[in-house]
Amino acid sequence: MSYTPTDLVKAEKNVVLAERHIAAQQEVLAMMRAAGTDTSGAEELLAKFEADLGRAERIRDWIASGLGERGREQRAAA
Repeated sequence: MSYTPTDLVKAEKNVVLAERHIAAQQEVLAMMRAAGTDTSGAEELLAKFEADLGRAERIRDWIASGLGERGREQRAAA
């Protein structure tokens, strides 16, 4: 598959969104801990958000490396 700079922008937005989910969930966890509430479900959700972030970063990096390779190929052909 061929990627475009627009794909990279979308992938970066997904990384930022995942980071925001993690930050929000960490706040929820802090409030739950302060209230003495069971946090096991919230911790599981945080782990899923962290896994999502890892996937989003790998996809972004994959797209970026593909664009970099294509850019080098285009410069070599010129």
